[in-house]
Amino acid sequence: MAEPDAGARGSLTIADRALTAITRQVALEVPGVASEEHAGAVERTLGRGFPRVFWHRAGDHAAVEVEIALEWPASAARVTTAVQDAVARELARQAGQKVGRVDVRVRDVVRNAAARPRARVR
Repeated sequence: MAEPDAGARGSLTIADRALTAITRQVALEVPGVASEEHAGAVERTLGRGFPRVFWHRAGDHAAVEVEIALEWPASAARVTTAVQDAVARELARQAGQKVGRVDVRVRDVVRNAAARPRARVR
């Protein structure tokens, strides 16, 4: 017996929650994006840390908005472009999601732990 065509077997729906998790992880892996540890305790507790992800989906097409915290002195232009490329590529690869647009906004700039001044004792 021949196997039915892949399209005839059914469909797979990936929840926004899963796509959000993929997007957040991919964004955090881009150099220059500040990790969640830079968010305050209250923001982390309330789920308001960065990156934040917002979806607009219609079937297998989507537009996504990502808000990040940028590590100073990283270039905002380079980091946001890298996030756009990485998110679109990984959502297509991991979830088969066609992303028409990825908007990235820098909502905060934080100092990298290595760039923070150290206390000096005299």
